[in-house]
Amino acid sequence: MAKTKFKSVTDYIASKPPSVQPILKRVRSAIRKAIPKAEEGIAYQIASYTLNGTHVIYFAGWKDHYALYPIHESVVAALKKELTNCKFGKGTLRFPFSDPVPSDLIERIVRFRLKQIAESEKGRKHKGRESQLDRVRRICASMPSAFEKPSHGAPTFFVEKYKGVFAMFMDNHHYDNELAVWLASPPDLQSALIEDAPETYFKPPYVGASGWIGIRLDRIGDEALGIHIHNAWKLTRRGKSRA
Repeated sequence: MAKTKFKSVTDYIASKPPSVQPILKRVRSAIRKAIPKAEEGIAYQIASYTLNGTHVIYFAGWKDHYALYPIHESVVAALKKELTNCKFGKGTLRFPFSDPVPSDLIERIVRFRLKQIAESEKGRKHKGRESQLDRVRRICASMPSAFEKPSHGAPTFFVEKYKGVFAMFMDNHHYDNELAVWLASPPDLQSALIEDAPETYFKPPYVGASGWIGIRLDRIGDEALGIHIHNAWKLTRRGKSRA
């Protein structure tokens, strides 16, 4: 069966059983109340909320529960007395459909996430987040017809408008405390780079299985970074032309 591609959170909620839809609507309302200025959309085929280009929270409905992502252990530690009926694991909080929706608690969780993000941004500005992002933007923008748009809460670069992702800028992805760029690359190059310089290159989650390479930006100079970005653009552009 083909995987459904939802165009909006409304579509996503409407795809769920009628008994579940009112519950997810209340979850959605609690999130939107906590971050009314957030951009609502679909990422990884679940509901997603980003603010100023930074991912804040996802929610999803499953067979017998709904879940919030990503949830760090610090959130659970701070609110543990109120999370007695929830299950926590792998960055996820699961709430049973059988319990009333704890709207106030969900709002506090989202605000806690906002506080985490703000503290992370404050702590990382002196480490060069903006200068590293400007650096990646400058090189990517030099590629013909390159186009930037946030995707999954990260600055993302396409070979042309909305088509063919060739680079993604990652800041503290899943609390890894890294400033990095993920780039398309031939599968055989990924293992060679990691073996040769593991302090600079790594296999990124999700896209690494497709041969993409992660590069720690404080470990690479402009010339080498420019070569990698150009090769990623060229590889992706060639793939789009064959499609």
